[in-house]
Amino acid sequence: MNKNRLIFLLVFLLLVLEVTFYYTGNFYLNIAVKFFIGALLVYFYYVQVQGKLLYADNIFFTAFAFGFMGEIGFVYQKTEVLNSILVFLYLVEHQLYIILLRQPNFQKKNLTNFDLMKKGWPYILTAFLFFGFFLMEIVPDSIFVLMIFYVFQFAIMGAYSLMLNNSFEGKKYIIIAVGLMAVSDIISSWYVFLGDFKFGYPIIRTLYISSKFLLAYGFILNRKKILTDAANHWETGDI
Repeated sequence: MNKNRLIFLLVFLLLVLEVTFYYTGNFYLNIAVKFFIGALLVYFYYVQVQGKLLYADNIFFTAFAFGFMGEIGFVYQKTEVLNSILVFLYLVEHQLYIILLRQPNFQKKNLTNFDLMKKGWPYILTAFLFFGFFLMEIVPDSIFVLMIFYVFQFAIMGAYSLMLNNSFEGKKYIIIAVGLMAVSDIISSWYVFLGDFKFGYPIIRTLYISSKFLLAYGFILNRKKILTDAANHWETGDI
């Protein structure tokens, strides 16, 4: 068994433990397992880049750190204040991913709003319909504005994933990852604002973890291609 398969097997086993601890009310153990899953993702990324961290790698890890803090908040979301903090953490995470996705070498030059609409309409339309016909009715007033930013920020992130240049080596993995994140967020919204439902937590966590590994792998593939084409290209400031 190679190293990557071993990592994925460990992640699966830890996910089973995490879900078990969640449903048995062992929230401290649940968070501890989340930490180990996050550590495995960081280790997976670190091994793939052979320990040579560059500018974009640091942005990715910072984004992941905010997402991890959000996952802790997801377990303990009991009040509107905690929900506000949770949404804010994910807003920061997604903004950092947008910074990575809209790098000049990843998108065509001189993008216009029309380009954004033409390529990203599936996410933009989904965001509009999802917010207008679902979230608007159930989101508390205290985080209403934050949720508006959140939904349409995610639509922008989805649009940029679809607009990646065909030369972006890991494009298909990024697209799938962002798509899984979108599905995870939709289900999470039901979970947070309307309450738990059967198999809700394991579904959300499986989608979330899968999206993070696919996102990491997509960036890793393109990173390797760039460094093959031009030594240390990511250190020039383009990414």
